[in-house]
Amino acid sequence: MSDIIKTQRSLARKATHHRTHQFEDLYRLICREEWIRTALNHVLSNQGARTAGIDGVTKKALMSETARAAFVLELQAELRQKRFRPVPVRRVYIPKSNDKLRPLGIPTLKDRVVQMLLKMVLEPIWESNFLNCSNGFRPGRRTMDCIARLDSYVNNRNKYYWVIEGDIKGAFDNIHHEILLKLLAQRIADQRLLNLVDRFLKAGMMEGSLFKSTEVGIPQGGICSPLLANIYLHQLDLFWWNKYGCLDRKEKERRRIRQQGNCALIRYADDWLILTNGSKAEALRLRDEIQTFLREELHLELSVEKTHVTHVNDGFDFLGFHVRRYTSRNDRPKLLVTPSQKAVTRLKAKIKEMTARKRFRDKPLLKFSALNAVLRGWINYFRYSNAKGTAKDLDFWVNERLFLWLQKRHRLPPKKIIDLYKQREHGTRDNWGIRNGETTLYLYRMSDQPITKYRSRNPPNLYLAGEWVTTLNLAEAPQPEIVWLGNAENNEEWRELKEEIKAERGAKCDLCGSRENLDLHHLQARRYGGKAHKENLQLLCRSCHTGTETFGDHSRLQ
Repeated sequence: MSDIIKTQRSLARKATHHRTHQFEDLYRLICREEWIRTALNHVLSNQGARTAGIDGVTKKALMSETARAAFVLELQAELRQKRFRPVPVRRVYIPKSNDKLRPLGIPTLKDRVVQMLLKMVLEPIWESNFLNCSNGFRPGRRTMDCIARLDSYVNNRNKYYWVIEGDIKGAFDNIHHEILLKLLAQRIADQRLLNLVDRFLKAGMMEGSLFKSTEVGIPQGGICSPLLANIYLHQLDLFWWNKYGCLDRKEKERRRIRQQGNCALIRYADDWLILTNGSKAEALRLRDEIQTFLREELHLELSVEKTHVTHVNDGFDFLGFHVRRYTSRNDRPKLLVTPSQKAVTRLKAKIKEMTARKRFRDKPLLKFSALNAVLRGWINYFRYSNAKGTAKDLDFWVNERLFLWLQKRHRLPPKKIIDLYKQREHGTRDNWGIRNGETTLYLYRMSDQPITKYRSRNPPNLYLAGEWVTTLNLAEAPQPEIVWLGNAENNEEWRELKEEIKAERGAKCDLCGSRENLDLHHLQARRYGGKAHKENLQLLCRSCHTGTETFGDHSRLQ
């Protein structure tokens, strides 16, 4: 077990068993060479490493082992001598599902490494504080943990039928720095670490050539931002828990007799629901109570137009799913969870973009691969919901889009396109397919994905278990599972090189130390001129490899 894992487990244990303990001398941990090297490896393995901050530096500058070693030593000296100063993030805008733009702050590579170090220290402590009602951006947790809880709340026994759909106006952009630092100081007594967080909060941003100061808010896109947001919104969880969540069975029964009802909270980052088995009037009162708490204690505002009070029979959208309660044939209530109409619309928009007129020059083989990646990723996200009917409808629609794209690309009549691309898949059905060497690549059908029931659980604290925790916890979304295999090499020379590198590096993953399912990964991808040289190759386990840009960058397929 690595020293990092041991230290993180020790922090998690102390935080769990001593709820009011304030941790000292944490700054020395982020100055250790092993910690800096590990943080750097995680940052370089993420697809964002080839996106530059305001200094223009990307992972290409750290291709060689010599360059990485020099980077680690230089950063270690800056941290030890307290010379490190974060620089402003580069603000960019990406499109949202509602045709608006979401601001992202892109830190420099060096700042990302230091943020990763902060996360490696802070997360084991705060994971021991967080409540089970929170699942967003937390290791070992996922969106389905939120959805699965709904099933137990809306049954005949609990009858949590009224739902408050909470929406906080610009939650990340309006986090109050002073309040956040006070919350951090409840567990962190090392002023050096708190000062470092404060510098990041006040580093500002560059939008083009214009500098903007940051008096409030944390930039979306920072490695530490989701954790800091969870620490901030944990106060909402505590407010609910101390007033409603911690009540024993007798007190809850008394509230029901008095027709006050009880309530439950489900939160995924800044998306949250409150369910109550009281009346609609009680639900409206709870909404106003939460609104007052957020405004007075956290300086946050609810969006009046987006915060709704809905009966579960009428249905509501949450995390890409549409949730509705209905009565089955035997008069038993059932919860129906399907992909939301917004999720379907977003997928169709993506497919339309990929099969648009401007894409007619794309190679059909790559188009099939790209479509399959998007379709697999989408249905994989919804595989625990009642998505079979939606998948069948979408399969038909995608078939038609691909057919039209092939027609326009080749400028051939429909019959010729059918002769060229219609194949007998496994001898059982007709499907669009294209020859790929000695095999045929078929268009993926989402309706083939088995739909299974998700088991409700209380995810464990992985830091307490002494497991290696993937430090880049990204938000789940119906995004493509990347299946591009263009960098695979299977010749004898490649296998010999792999065995040689395994022998030199102790046959273990460069990132997490695992010895299972080891692959070689190009730090600089072959499509960007990367060579199969030892200094350009990482030895990674399958889990770490799937988090690299080889798996995460599919723009070449579109």
